[in-house]
Amino acid sequence: MKKNSHLPFSSIAGYLLLALGVFASGQEAAAQGTVAPAPVTGSAGASIQGWDPYSTTPQYGSYSQPGYSAPSYAAPPTSSYPPPSSFPPAPSSPPANFSTGPNSFYPQQPQPLYQPAQPFAPQQQYQIPYERFMENLAFQYTFLPKLSDEPDALQTQDFETSVTALFPNFLFSDHPLLVTPGFVLHLWDGPSTMVQDLPSKAYSAYLDLAWNPELTPRLYAELGFRVGVYTDFETINSDSLRFQGLGVGNIRLTPTMTLKAGAVYIDRMDKKLLPVVGLLWEPDSLTRFDITFPYPRLSKYWTTVGDRKVWWYVGGEFGYGSWTIQRYDFVAMDKVSDQIDINDYRVFVGLEATHPNRLRAYAEIGYVWDRNILYRAPTIPNLKVDDTLMLRVGFNF
Repeated sequence: MKKNSHLPFSSIAGYLLLALGVFASGQEAAAQGTVAPAPVTGSAGASIQGWDPYSTTPQYGSYSQPGYSAPSYAAPPTSSYPPPSSFPPAPSSPPANFSTGPNSFYPQQPQPLYQPAQPFAPQQQYQIPYERFMENLAFQYTFLPKLSDEPDALQTQDFETSVTALFPNFLFSDHPLLVTPGFVLHLWDGPSTMVQDLPSKAYSAYLDLAWNPELTPRLYAELGFRVGVYTDFETINSDSLRFQGLGVGNIRLTPTMTLKAGAVYIDRMDKKLLPVVGLLWEPDSLTRFDITFPYPRLSKYWTTVGDRKVWWYVGGEFGYGSWTIQRYDFVAMDKVSDQIDINDYRVFVGLEATHPNRLRAYAEIGYVWDRNILYRAPTIPNLKVDDTLMLRVGFNF
């Protein structure tokens, strides 16, 4: 018969004693604290998760050397100015609404179209890229009525239209050149003093060039040049051709405040050069304070009607212009050639509505005072004209 083999009793007892010893050691280690095993090295064993340098939790257990604490470092200093990318867009960046507003730099005629730091541009949540060669078509009507039948009363109506073409990367820069031809028909009624006289109509035809380079994120310029013919087309001479210019430097003192300084050359008989100085403050996206002579404007968002944003504003400007004319001389009893300046000051309140498709419309009502007609002919005295009101409406897209 075959014998069954059995482990000796002594061997079984030994294994039991060894197991009890291992169990007792484990209980003692648990009482003293858990010791994390050293990370496994080499290709053998379980896979190791890659070390994450940005992890905020220990990746190899909670072991810390007695008496050791991690050093603490002060937070890096922060600048009071945000990085340049948070400043308002560069002057050459397409604005949310390409249009700018009624005339200011060249009085009673539209300013160079793209002025980033002056006529107000309501903030929008979208931005339409430049896609058209003819970027902006504009029309404006201005009416200054007679308020009396006095001989020194003067009524004026101005019908103005212009269109703007954009030429990108002017002078190998990222800033476009804006070219704006425009035409204005002026209809005049008065005065009738038997000394001073004006024709019933005159014209202004001009060509604007505007370029607004950004020199640094906080320094940019507004440069403009205008050449035009200003006449009734009955008298055309060298005085009919006028040159006007604009040079303004803008320094962003803070992300919401810009200092402006420069000059505008208007080429009139009485006044040639006007200073441009002031401060642009935009405390938030719904408020714009452009406290700049000679075109101050304070603007505030009012409401939204459908998809049109409506702003109200108050402003002021130095108005009107200079023309060569043919008038009747009551002394010589004949028609003579002359040149006139008409100067005035204007304040107004207005509403402006902007649409996502670039269409913008505005209406203003104001007061006009200190109106003077100056004649080049030394034999004709200048005339102070009665104060009046102003109505101005316009649109562009």
